[in-house]
Amino acid sequence: MTETQPRPSTTPAAVSRASIQRHLRSAGTVLVALFALAACGDDGTPSSTTDTTSSEPQPLGAACRTDGDCISRVCLKSQYGTPFCSRACTNAWEPCPAGDDAAAGSALCVSFETLPNPSAPPFEGDLVRFCAPRCQRDTDCSTANANWETCDIPRWLGNPLFPSLGSIKVCQAPSYHGKDPVDPGLCDWEKTVSGQFANEANLCRAYCDYLDRCKELDSSADPKCCEWGCFNRIVIDDTVQPVWRDAIRCYIDTHAAFPDEGPRNACTEPPISCGGAAIDPTPPAAR
Repeated sequence: MTETQPRPSTTPAAVSRASIQRHLRSAGTVLVALFALAACGDDGTPSSTTDTTSSEPQPLGAACRTDGDCISRVCLKSQYGTPFCSRACTNAWEPCPAGDDAAAGSALCVSFETLPNPSAPPFEGDLVRFCAPRCQRDTDCSTANANWETCDIPRWLGNPLFPSLGSIKVCQAPSYHGKDPVDPGLCDWEKTVSGQFANEANLCRAYCDYLDRCKELDSSADPKCCEWGCFNRIVIDDTVQPVWRDAIRCYIDTHAAFPDEGPRNACTEPPISCGGAAIDPTPPAAR
């Protein structure tokens, strides 16, 4: 078998088959308390059938690709998450005014003008003060837009943005925080990779190459979108997430250890060795 990507070393013995698969299937939940997966339902399983945009203009908080997808005519592209319908607001940390796109009290005016860590790089986005949907629980967010990962007090790189706000929560996607905005139509994710995480980027390339070769991705899927979703899970807040890293290594290493053909081959054996079918990490926004 011809190797197109560097193959990492074997999976650490401390990671059992059962725990690998359990962590893969619950990655969205585990990894925002390690990480909240941007493509998951309540059980952490990515949905391959989620429609991320609609032909009708959508309300505040919904997924979008262009301004025309939104009632507000603002499809916000930023480091807050994948593009979503929003609008500018005036009074930071107060409820956004009611509008055709949102009821009174259903959105909060969040501000990234002053960050909790003065040494952190500035927030990148079309707006730095905008309306984000309020919520009480994770399902309030994921039901309306599968790209949201969690319902939490407003945070940036893990730190509360406005501690005196109390328990007011908004929908957010922590795995995108601090990373250059990526166009879901292009999946131009490699610009988000800093040199210190080159090895993790290579792991994601190898993992999605395995998924592609073994027909684990949809026939129309772009492997680069898989790589983007994978990288978002493996590096969060400039920290490598060992659960996802060790899990995908099992599939990569087992795939590399077997021939392309034969009764036991590079595609039949990874699910057996790693506890079940591999997970496609492609973000819902790119499906």
